Amino acid sequence: MKYLRNIKPFEPMKMKDMISHSGNTIASKALVDNEKHEVRFFSYAKGESIDKEYYQMESLFIVIEGEVKVVYNENDESIISEGDIFALEADIQYGMEALTDVKLLNILIKE
Repeated sequence: MKYLRNIKPFEPMKMKDMISHSGNTIASKALVDNEKHEVRFFSYAKGESIDKEYYQMESLFIVIEGEVKVVYNENDESIISEGDIFALEADIQYGMEALTDVKLLNILIKE
């Protein structure tokens, strides 16, 4: 395939099976990763977190299972759970903390 990777064409797959929990770590699997787009599955073990970082891209999160806290701007936070879709504007700092074991799809778009 020209743009997608880590997925087989013409073979249906459950989103929850795209990535597996790997103990007490954060795992990721990219389907697309370039300067304008990222499509990536993440698995977070309960208690794992990513500190706030600056992102130039708009971000969309789709929670496949579990519950995660997203912290953004100075002191804002939202808790998103299985089945939720959550968007963030570009040019902000945000981080995440897994409140349970979590699997999610993250789509980042620039321009």
